[in-house]
Amino acid sequence: MPKVRTGCFTCKQRRVKCDEGKPACQNCERTGRRCEGYPPGPASTPAGDGSLDAQVQRCAQQIVVYNLPFKVPGSAADRQLLHFYTCEAAGGLSSFSDSTLWSKLVLQRSHHQPVVRHTLVALAALYRDYIEGGNRVQAPASHAAMQRIAKCHRQLRLYLRSADASADIALICSILFYAFETLLGDCSTATQHLDNGLRLLKRCQMQALAHSGRDELLAHLVPIFSRLDINASTFDNERRPILTLVCLAERLGPMHVVPSSLASLDEAENVATKLENWLMHYLIAHVAYKHKPVDEFPRCLVRERFALYQQFERFFFVFAALLESLPGEIPARALLLRVQTKMYYSLLLENIPNGSFGPCPPADSLRNTLADIEGFLSMESTQKSASTFTLSSQLVAILYFMCLKSTDVERRDTAFALLRHSSMPAKDGLWESEKAAAIVQTLIEQTKMCEPSRSLEETGGDVFSPEEDGLEHVFRNLNKRPGPSVLIKEPSTIDTPSESRQPSDRVVGFGVT
Repeated sequence: MPKVRTGCFTCKQRRVKCDEGKPACQNCERTGRRCEGYPPGPASTPAGDGSLDAQVQRCAQQIVVYNLPFKVPGSAADRQLLHFYTCEAAGGLSSFSDSTLWSKLVLQRSHHQPVVRHTLVALAALYRDYIEGGNRVQAPASHAAMQRIAKCHRQLRLYLRSADASADIALICSILFYAFETLLGDCSTATQHLDNGLRLLKRCQMQALAHSGRDELLAHLVPIFSRLDINASTFDNERRPILTLVCLAERLGPMHVVPSSLASLDEAENVATKLENWLMHYLIAHVAYKHKPVDEFPRCLVRERFALYQQFERFFFVFAALLESLPGEIPARALLLRVQTKMYYSLLLENIPNGSFGPCPPADSLRNTLADIEGFLSMESTQKSASTFTLSSQLVAILYFMCLKSTDVERRDTAFALLRHSSMPAKDGLWESEKAAAIVQTLIEQTKMCEPSRSLEETGGDVFSPEEDGLEHVFRNLNKRPGPSVLIKEPSTIDTPSESRQPSDRVVGFGVT
């Protein structure tokens, strides 16, 4: 068989003859493989072809210098996908926070560890399939994606059996596997991967397994794991965070969680994460006292809640001072952090009787938070970032919470409009903005027949059950109701070549119970 130098990357990698079909060769389509496109030259796609596949291929052909910090081993197709990862997926994984972990440290590990490199390549391919499928992984692309993921699982198992296996590689892969499953819409499996990584991280911290050469990586892994741990607990109200970031002396003693001043946004994020972790532990552990008067609270519970209230107030004071010290306008990262901490503060104050722990929040605090969200989504830096997928921005959960809880129609409608904003991530970790918006829209239609002052949570009370209430459960219940249903198809689960996938039986929403 003659050697063809102008064939597609996939056929060249397989060392088979390519028929050079456009936009994808028939050889790849016939064998169920993704055609990775053609090198620049006479065989490139004609300029008049305006299909999406052709646009993607032309974009790939225009790559002259790969956006990678070093020469990557592997095929040209792998380098192409890693270039796509650095340009597109890494921004979504960092979620407007410090991007060092995803744009530098993980790529450095991929240079020396094939299991990390192959997992990044698989994530880039899946993310590309997700974008090309209209923010869903469509059936034609799903089979190849599942094969890649199953291969990554096998490679990690083999790596962990080796004598020189290190925990940091397993920690990186657990987050990347979490990202796989969130893109595929399998929240249950995603949470399992996250929980496995969190337990490993706890063992690493307790046993001091991090060596000096891995300190920088672990220092960046701990914050992202901590944030994902909190996000998973907002998604499932009965799941307590696995990590405990606040010690007993900070909860009940003289030690402050919040320092007297903040030196940087990195420090502010870490402090806010500790507060949110503390709050989620507290709310889930003491949910039985929700809506009860303060005189029925145990003394230790009252003391801890007052400490939480004081530390949040202290954070807002020192954070405002930090923002004033920053030159120019408030950066997007800082604006998002202010939105997040205000919403967790609202969760704390939601069920506290007026005057119990100091002054009530200003009546316009939620309106100011909505203004912050609108300003964040309108920023040029936000619009340039990967808004299709983020890992932990929490924006979808925050707006969903505001829509359900608000009794002010104008505020609720503003939050609903922002939930459908063009810069809103289609998927933020476990949350989907389209599904959340569909639920809110259905409940708004029902509210028109009820008292306007009632919240959507009260209107849709029959779909929010104490035993099983969350985004997926609400979505299914609304579709079962007589009359108009939520017009979005639920993502189908896919069987992997190596193990069976089961649909999530219970996924709980932010602040619904």
